[in-house]
Amino acid sequence: MAMSCRDDDIAALLTRATRLSLLPVNESHETEQRSTDLNDKSIAPALLVYAAQVWASTTPPELQTILDDFSERIANQYNQIADVEVRALLVARRWLVELIEKSPYLAPAHILLARTYVRLRYSDLAAGAAYKALLLLDAISDDSDENHESASQAFEEGVEAWDVLTPHTATKNDEASLKNHRTQVYTLLAQTLQGCGCLKTAYFYCTQGLELDPASNELQKTLQDIKDAAVLQYGESTPTTAHENAADWPDMGLVRRECYPWNTYEPNRLDDLDILNKMMEAVAPRLEVKAVRLPALASTTNDGQTTEVVQLGVFAREDISPDEIVLKETSLLTANNKLQDALCDACSVELPELGSARSADIVACDECQVVFCSQTCYDMASQSYHPALCDRDVEAIAKDVPLQEASDSLYSLLLLRSLAMAETQDCHPLDLQETKYIWGDFNDLSDVAVEPTTLPFSFKYNITLPFHMLEKMDIDIFANAKYDVWVFNTLYAKFRGTASARLSGLGGRAIRGPEVCAVHPMWCLANHSCDPNVSWEWGGEITFRTRKQRVQWHGSTKTHRNEAGVRKGEEVLNHYCDLDLPVQERREWARGALGGDCMCERCVWESQQLQIEQR
Repeated sequence: MAMSCRDDDIAALLTRATRLSLLPVNESHETEQRSTDLNDKSIAPALLVYAAQVWASTTPPELQTILDDFSERIANQYNQIADVEVRALLVARRWLVELIEKSPYLAPAHILLARTYVRLRYSDLAAGAAYKALLLLDAISDDSDENHESASQAFEEGVEAWDVLTPHTATKNDEASLKNHRTQVYTLLAQTLQGCGCLKTAYFYCTQGLELDPASNELQKTLQDIKDAAVLQYGESTPTTAHENAADWPDMGLVRRECYPWNTYEPNRLDDLDILNKMMEAVAPRLEVKAVRLPALASTTNDGQTTEVVQLGVFAREDISPDEIVLKETSLLTANNKLQDALCDACSVELPELGSARSADIVACDECQVVFCSQTCYDMASQSYHPALCDRDVEAIAKDVPLQEASDSLYSLLLLRSLAMAETQDCHPLDLQETKYIWGDFNDLSDVAVEPTTLPFSFKYNITLPFHMLEKMDIDIFANAKYDVWVFNTLYAKFRGTASARLSGLGGRAIRGPEVCAVHPMWCLANHSCDPNVSWEWGGEITFRTRKQRVQWHGSTKTHRNEAGVRKGEEVLNHYCDLDLPVQERREWARGALGGDCMCERCVWESQQLQIEQR
């Protein structure tokens, strides 16, 4: 599928495709049957061209008219988007996703989806689509690849369809055409990964592209842009000249953290309070879920004021005295990043020592020898997630990682468990009971001057490792739309603000970083405060216990401590960070986990006291 075409060709093509798409269903089918060059096979490439090629250049006035009309009629689900071009780009994305569902091995379709994501300013999602295109192009060139035949056939059919629609453009499925597409993919990967802050990987793909096409002006410019970004990172001159060594460049950045416009799986949690309270009653009958107004941590209005959002909170149904357990919850959405630690695969409780009385309860899977603490955990795992992972050689994934990657490895293992749950239960990963109602601290973009980027992102943990996990599970990453980068990002956003973590029991030391984590959907509904009124413990099940004593606030000249216990109607406040950290470090944690500075009463008070002290 060539990437060059005259505007008048595109205009004529788009006009016909648009008219056909706007016809009633029955009439549309009749028209398709009458048409010899605008059949089902060739409509999709027409829309692809519109989605990527036209918008990459100046849009002719007649196309803009069609664009406005088409968006108004077709994109009803995006009416909340005021910008016409963005709305149309979202329509294009939908076209492309539908095409990829029908032709999952069509590499140019993934390239065009990447270009559409670029126009939508989702560099991370563009990198994911471009990487899929690269894998398919590799498959075309490698006749031993399992996708070689499918990718080659799809590429040929795409070129043939394009030739029927645009007779002025000559294309061939030869090495020159593959080289052209591969160069585009390397360019896309280099540019989008640079935009995500992954300079090391961006540099790698840029140099790969230049080896393939040394004369590419775009790649040469991209290489210079990457080097300039490295200089900005390290400074022009440093004692170690770090900016000259690409191997030392940063490979993690921040991307947009939001509920994507096409995400139809995110529920209106305020409408589902009855469901949530039934779930809460099962684990904490003295608590209830209610709506509460909270500051939007990463959002400010155009006049600089902090906005508020209505979210969920957990409240006491009755007075609760200090040192009472008020919640007990078990979850199978757990992860452990130590390969040899003796933990239950399901609930992550420490296994009893061999020979002890409790060791008789241990159950091992006959197929893969994965160990569970009890028959109950084995049975729950068999119904929830284990069949998708059994004997799939996934035990070593993201295990025993360097200290600086400990948290990221745990989040990726939570992702693996979620994917296995979705596959075993035959549902979408965002529709799981364990993930559906978790709030991802998504940024509210309705009234912000600049789109915030608060979700940590790396090419490894957000793209290549999840794809590797899926391949280990024998899931086709091209043919399964429910397993895509935007889904991974949404789950990561949910996990980063809600997962609990601890050291494992066998020789655990703080310097090793977190080694076990879990997501408990009811536990994490309690909002964070650096002055919580409950503490939590986790070992197989997680509990809330009202604190015997509240945290002491530290000011420049005075201190403060609230009364322990929780009164009827009072909000239950949890905590997700080290409460002994100073306010600046707690807020630094919140920016990564919650998407913005913590605005709890203690943080606001201590921050004000700190400002007074610094005057």
